[in-house]
Amino acid sequence: MFRQLEYFIQICKQGSYTKAAEVLMISQPTLSQQIRFLEGEVGTPLFEREGRGVKITAAGEILYEKALFVMRLIEESKKETYELRNTRTKKLLLGIPSMDFFYLIPWLLKFHEQYPDITLKFVSAENTSQQLLNGSIDIGITDNHEANKEIHMMHLYKEEQALVVYEDHPWADRTVISFQELENLDSALFVREISLIDQLHICSDKITKSLQSKFESTSAEILLFMVMHKMGAAILPASLIESFFGQKLKMIRLVDPTPVREIKLIFKKHHYNNPLVQTCIDFFLEQSKKLADYGHYK
Repeated sequence: MFRQLEYFIQICKQGSYTKAAEVLMISQPTLSQQIRFLEGEVGTPLFEREGRGVKITAAGEILYEKALFVMRLIEESKKETYELRNTRTKKLLLGIPSMDFFYLIPWLLKFHEQYPDITLKFVSAENTSQQLLNGSIDIGITDNHEANKEIHMMHLYKEEQALVVYEDHPWADRTVISFQELENLDSALFVREISLIDQLHICSDKITKSLQSKFESTSAEILLFMVMHKMGAAILPASLIESFFGQKLKMIRLVDPTPVREIKLIFKKHHYNNPLVQTCIDFFLEQSKKLADYGHYK
């Protein structure tokens, strides 16, 4: 019956048995037979011939609305069953950018201590909003979220951005520079994370425009590898650079102003049928509050 409803809906959308059969990838005789079975069930014709296509009858209009409702219920049931299965296996899919992972390691270790029976599976976060909506992640951590009525966003923390150069870079002996000095950086060798320029515009449009790079990546590891191999300099989270000290890298802090990224926690507004998601949200917001209260992680 569900398959017949699916076939019926597709004919209504296409206005033709031939086109519907193509979309459904079945033969037209098979489609016609299934619709005859459906008409036998409801006891009335659902379509009238009209030229090369078909026109839905008044009875068909009633069934069409009900069929759409039924198929939506089926999809919702599949989704809730999937979420329930994940809850039972106690696994959460966390979308997190690679450049934020190092900062969050203490948080993640503490989460494991508090909830040893919950498995966190890390997923590369490239478009966290879309990943949330299509169910490929349960929670996202991002610095770049577009407004969406289905998604809720909450502040987690802000992090300083710094310049990282290779060990014998002309600026390698510097520990601090003003943001304005970036105008003198050899921009032909500047490498950057794809979303970085939008963040730096807040500090200076002029400087940001001068930092045009031939190399871009969403991977922090790739950017650091490029800097290590003297392909350029990059602006990255200070905690990430510090994690790679001793690997032929030098960090230079930026002041007047110091660029920062605001990191946000995002999740679907209607997540309450999965208690693991709420557990994770509560944990991250607790750590964020401690950070705000004490000015550093505890």
